[in-house]
Amino acid sequence: MTRNVALLAMVVAGAAWGAVFVAPGLAPLAPALLLATGRFVAFGAVSLPQIRRVLRADVPWGRVIAHALTGSVLYYALVAVSVRLAGPTIAVATIGLVPVVMALVSARGTGRVAGLVPALVLVALGQVLLHVGPGQDWSLDALVGLALAVLALISWSWYGLDSHKLLHERPDVAPVLAAAQGLAAGALALPAAVALLLIDGTPAQPLRALAVVLFLGLVSSWLAVRLWHAAAGHLSPILVSQLMALETAWGFVFAAVVEGGVPGPLQLAGEIALVGGVVLAVVVDARRSRRAASIPDDEAVPVPAGRA
Repeated sequence: MTRNVALLAMVVAGAAWGAVFVAPGLAPLAPALLLATGRFVAFGAVSLPQIRRVLRADVPWGRVIAHALTGSVLYYALVAVSVRLAGPTIAVATIGLVPVVMALVSARGTGRVAGLVPALVLVALGQVLLHVGPGQDWSLDALVGLALAVLALISWSWYGLDSHKLLHERPDVAPVLAAAQGLAAGALALPAAVALLLIDGTPAQPLRALAVVLFLGLVSSWLAVRLWHAAAGHLSPILVSQLMALETAWGFVFAAVVEGGVPGPLQLAGEIALVGGVVLAVVVDARRSRRAASIPDDEAVPVPAGRA
């Protein structure tokens, strides 16, 4: 794979992940939790052909199951409900802070936080403009949705940090890790999906709900993770970390399309500031990590295995 092809793969993966913020709105009559659990049932199903290879590997199942929960099932359940309550723009803005949170956690105790101040100022400015701009919804539903987005941010940040640690400790499991997580996520989501169907019955517009579930499972999970894994080996860690912001950028684009137009000037400025701050934070911390030979690898900015 050439560098240009690897970059294109990263762009496509970012678009696939960015689509998850607007997908619940494409099947508005289906319960958000059903779409979330259905996504990972589909991801698990498409991972089944690799089950023998996964079972032959010495996979640390306890951590993989924890990753499947915090980085997949719980994370996207929180995202889906947050989007329904607060709208996609607020969910994207909040969860787009993942790279900054991970950079801050990795920088603690190393004296590198000061270098992140300009990026954090941009991020704070972006958050203010996005959350307090004209017409912002401050209803109880919107506030609950914002709180759920913050929980999703915490959940995925822990997953990203621990998955990086696992890959550093056990590089031998890297080839099967995505499939193992898909199988674990499918096993966790299947009982919940069945229970939701038994309790609520088949959702209205079932074909539309099924199409959204299949898209999320096959494109936003299975395809995106594999594109990310295949491309990451052909690009520098710094560039891979920067490209994490593509999900946020695509999420804003898709949210604008679904919500029916270009954001207002303040909101657009907030989106630009937020994405710029995220990219700057990752670039600054990654460059300092490479220069500081005395800092252990596990304190560098993590490059996650990829969202699922």
